[in-house]
Amino acid sequence: MINCLDVGKKYGDSWSLHPIREDIVSGKIVALCGSNGAGKSTLLNLMNGTIKPSTGNIQLNGYTIKQRAKYNESFGYMPDDFYFDEAWTVEETFIYYATLQGAHPTLDILKRVGLYEHKRKRVSELSKGMRQRLLLSQALVSEPAILLLDEPTNGLDPLWMQMLSELLRQEAKRGTTIVFSTHQLDVAAMLADEVWMMRAGAVCGKVYVQDEQAAYERLREFFFESKDDTCQMDAARTK
Repeated sequence: MINCLDVGKKYGDSWSLHPIREDIVSGKIVALCGSNGAGKSTLLNLMNGTIKPSTGNIQLNGYTIKQRAKYNESFGYMPDDFYFDEAWTVEETFIYYATLQGAHPTLDILKRVGLYEHKRKRVSELSKGMRQRLLLSQALVSEPAILLLDEPTNGLDPLWMQMLSELLRQEAKRGTTIVFSTHQLDVAAMLADEVWMMRAGAVCGKVYVQDEQAAYERLREFFFESKDDTCQMDAARTK
């Protein structure tokens, strides 16, 4: 479970993320959806502890960043991009970073992300989508209670989009709390149970996904057809 307790981030006089108070329960998949500068990465980085809040705090399964070891053990994180040693193989890279996390590097995870048959390939030979899947394997290796994924669908083809959806559903079914960022409305509607619509550093509304197409249309209406730049929570809700 994730608790955002009036957490916000300010740089000088500008809010990168206005204070929010929200809870995300176990087994829920939440998409942070918005354009560049909306506050998606700021919120994810507050959750993963790489930046400090200007106000409030975040709890992951009851732990705050002051309880650093327990806090870090609570989540797996997939960054938007990361430099792997180009000369290493997929298997070498996976084992190295799994060991750094103190996790047992079972190759079953490479099977789950479709890289087992490519385990002998060097990183330099991987496509963008394969590199994304290698990043995802690092987030999954410790079987964390919480997954934080920054733009996880970058470079994925339609087949792997569907397989990612199935993988996230499997994780949610076992009780994992999942938060991911995206600027793609169709991705948010496809993968999430709940979409937080973000604009100018604020959560402006939510879409609760019961029908993928209806959710996509609601998101499209909010981001492309709304003439009101203010954040109106009630007006932006869909059930």
